Amino acid sequence: MIGVKFGSYNLQDPANGVWVTDTDVYSSPTNAIQTDSLAESDGGLVVKQRYQSKTFKVEGLIRADTIAELETMLDQFKAAMASKNQAFDIDYAGGIRRYLANAQNVILTKGRRVTSAAFSVEFQSPDGVGWSLDSTALIASEGVTGSVVTVPVTAEGSYQVDPLITATFNTISGGTAKTVTISNDVTLRGLSVTRNWATGDVLEIDCLNKTVFVNDLAAEFSGQFPKWEPGAGALGYVDNLTSRDMTLRASYTRRWL
Repeated sequence: MIGVKFGSYNLQDPANGVWVTDTDVYSSPTNAIQTDSLAESDGGLVVKQRYQSKTFKVEGLIRADTIAELETMLDQFKAAMASKNQAFDIDYAGGIRRYLANAQNVILTKGRRVTSAAFSVEFQSPDGVGWSLDSTALIASEGVTGSVVTVPVTAEGSYQVDPLITATFNTISGGTAKTVTISNDVTLRGLSVTRNWATGDVLEIDCLNKTVFVNDLAAEFSGQFPKWEPGAGALGYVDNLTSRDMTLRASYTRRWL
């Protein structure tokens, strides 16, 4: 029996009279596709794709020994479902998939057995994707001494990867008013930071939260935050320093459609 929780409330707890009988949480979010008509030709061209927020249902049963106990359990159930922005966790592939969710429609139905009730809850997940609970290395540790470097990477999951990238400059020469650029080497989407670089500087690019820090202070940058599609790819590094000995690391949380 798979584990299912919403916040701290255990939806899969037969020992205490609550269990799930059905859910469609495994479905992918809707992929909104925008196409433009081709000029002087049949058909169209896809110009934009965007996954929308996802709605899914969970159905199950609640049973008690007495009517009074059942009614108490129903009140507890409704109170738990009223909690906002909770983690919806479900066992999957030997681990746990987590969705940020809100219960937007809760239906409780008493049947012929006065000590049992069926429930149906419609959840809304704003980002529409499931998250792994652990962090995964995109680049465990890569020593960089060249000014132009390509690092092969493999992105896991079934949704785009927005990593946390850290570049630690162990030694630098010729760092005054110089530019460091980190990008997706396939799409060439990336960002650049121009400043006076020095030995010991740490550049941190958080592609998910869209922040750039140098030595824990917000830094100015240009360009776009890179992202990687699932599968094989590469991270590109370019600078115009005189020399550098830098350690590059990147990590991310796997996400699933």
